[in-house]
Amino acid sequence: MIKGIKNESKSSLFSVMNRLIFIMVSSLFLVACGGGSSSSNDDDQEIPADPARGEFKSISSKTANSITDIQTAINVAGGQNITVQYAVDTYKIEYMTVDSSGELILVSGMIAIPAKSSPSPIISYQHATTFTNDEAPSEQLTPSEKSIEIALASLGYIVFSADYIGFGSSLGVDHPYLQKDTSAYTVTDMLKASKTWLDTTSIQSNGQLFMTGYSQGGYVTMAALQDYQANPQQGMDVVTAVMGAGPYNLNLALNELVEENLGFSIPTINLPGDLADGIVSIIESAFIPQDADVGYETTFLDRFLENDRQDNVHDWKPNVPVTLFHGEDDETVPIISSESTLSTMLALGADIELIKCTAVPSGHKDCVPEYVELVVQIFGGLRND
Repeated sequence: MIKGIKNESKSSLFSVMNRLIFIMVSSLFLVACGGGSSSSNDDDQEIPADPARGEFKSISSKTANSITDIQTAINVAGGQNITVQYAVDTYKIEYMTVDSSGELILVSGMIAIPAKSSPSPIISYQHATTFTNDEAPSEQLTPSEKSIEIALASLGYIVFSADYIGFGSSLGVDHPYLQKDTSAYTVTDMLKASKTWLDTTSIQSNGQLFMTGYSQGGYVTMAALQDYQANPQQGMDVVTAVMGAGPYNLNLALNELVEENLGFSIPTINLPGDLADGIVSIIESAFIPQDADVGYETTFLDRFLENDRQDNVHDWKPNVPVTLFHGEDDETVPIISSESTLSTMLALGADIELIKCTAVPSGHKDCVPEYVELVVQIFGGLRND
């Protein structure tokens, strides 16, 4: 149901490079193994608030999905104890946000609406990593084993799901992977645009907003929650957020991967610029899947190698309950990221808990079904429709 839950050298320097590249790419926070693509932007780029951010631009005609078709897709995906309650209409929405250079850009996402007459709570769902545009939410308007948005909507939720920059209507622009600000704005601007559109229709929400995502989607959810808390939208109040296996403390999680495999911390060895650039370049050319049609900015790697911590999303206090979910056997995103987030936020006075995956083994992919069930359980116990 979740998208994308897709040699030693005689020279010691060359050996370090090879092993570092392998770690960063094959183990680096990708629900489907992968790496990065094109180049970075200025590290300290300030992204201005712009009145056109979040502006609604267009909506597609609806795609109607029957209860039978949705349930069949859910069953093929493994069920996750979901019994469809409503048919679902899906739409592609276009809206404005800003890219990593602070420029306005037209982007897109999916809206899924349950066929019910009473007001519905809203879920903001953030998808996991994918390298192909056909797995973007707005390209998944019919039921499939990957369309968790439709599955959640079939339970009576209105679901908003951003494609992210580089997908959908912004295909051809490199995706600003694991960058805090653009990750947040792509989601919060969609919330604003989607609410604008809803207000022009007969579709009713009950004012409740739930937020969730897994892996990269967990990271994006945390970034978006922080931004939304500072800049809330009238008529949508966050009730709670559930995040699965995300690299919230990004630098710590990356360092953990490197130290486990190399025995030292990258930011402490002061890599020469040419070596750092070489690492990033080789990642770009060697580890993008052959069928990839989406480019990735590598700014997050540049910042990590410089010990720049601006993209961490763990060091703040949410004002709503937060549930973290993670598996102890996760070798893609080490659980230390969630443990660090838990301890940091508890010290700040947050209402937060960490639930550990019970699957055996509790690896990154192994825990996805349990994550979905947890989301349904927690949100279902708090909805008031």
